[in-house]
Amino acid sequence: MKNRLKMIATKAVLLAAVALAVPTFSFAADTSAAKPDAKKADYVQQIPGTTVSFEMVAIPGGTLTKTKPEGGTEKVTIAPFYMEKYETKWEEYILWVFANKDDAEKEKVDGVTHPTKPYGSVYRERGEKGYPAMGMSLLSATEYCKWLSWKTGKQYRLPTEAEWEYACRAGSTTAYFWGDDAAKAVDYGWFDENSENTTQPCGKKKPNAWGLYDLTGNVAEWCAKESKTAKDVARGGAFSEPANKMRSSARMICTPEWNELDPQNPKSIWWLASADFVGLRVVRSAEETKAAAK
Repeated sequence: MKNRLKMIATKAVLLAAVALAVPTFSFAADTSAAKPDAKKADYVQQIPGTTVSFEMVAIPGGTLTKTKPEGGTEKVTIAPFYMEKYETKWEEYILWVFANKDDAEKEKVDGVTHPTKPYGSVYRERGEKGYPAMGMSLLSATEYCKWLSWKTGKQYRLPTEAEWEYACRAGSTTAYFWGDDAAKAVDYGWFDENSENTTQPCGKKKPNAWGLYDLTGNVAEWCAKESKTAKDVARGGAFSEPANKMRSSARMICTPEWNELDPQNPKSIWWLASADFVGLRVVRSAEETKAAAK
């Protein structure tokens, strides 16, 4: 019980610190971008050798107007890509985490690495099948994408921040992808007022205009680092945060406190003991699809 209370108190402190540390970094979507009518562009990806699959949604190309922290704006061009319809679920992620020894040895030959087991339960009493995978480090999320690419023969990766927000906004220029009314967050995501302070099954709320679910709340989603010196950033808010943190431009920056409760020495590079509010969602470039078809 004492450890549980300490964990809750620690989360409250680190989330407050993150909120204060986040710089202004927002995008406004170009509303001329529209979702393609041809649903044939969307597809279902089966993970070979398993019964597990996930859905990918086609995202059209367009532009974002980026407000830079140092002032001024710039246009960011977004090439067409695919994004996972739901947050990556445990049944997908766990295949990589708990790969059997023979598979892991074969994959290692091709440069695929697997994480060490986390301290305690991997699920952290947050729900298993149908729930979003969470608590992994950015390194772990990145290596999962490499494994998934190796497994499927398609190049999966984490989205850039611009891609993530562009897909989240789905052509909107309002504070939230549904408008400017924070009260409507209850219809689209899980946050501190309706989550019961835990993750919820994926896909139970309304999607955005492009058919993507849980982009706000539930778990924040890792984005790819733009450079070696860039900070680790997750987007989309989380189940533990208030509705006003569900804004399309909201960011969470990883700090050492996210792994504060890991009792191991050295601390895990794969898991974040104090950050069960962060997960991921994979993307795939459309150009790679065209190249593969030639």
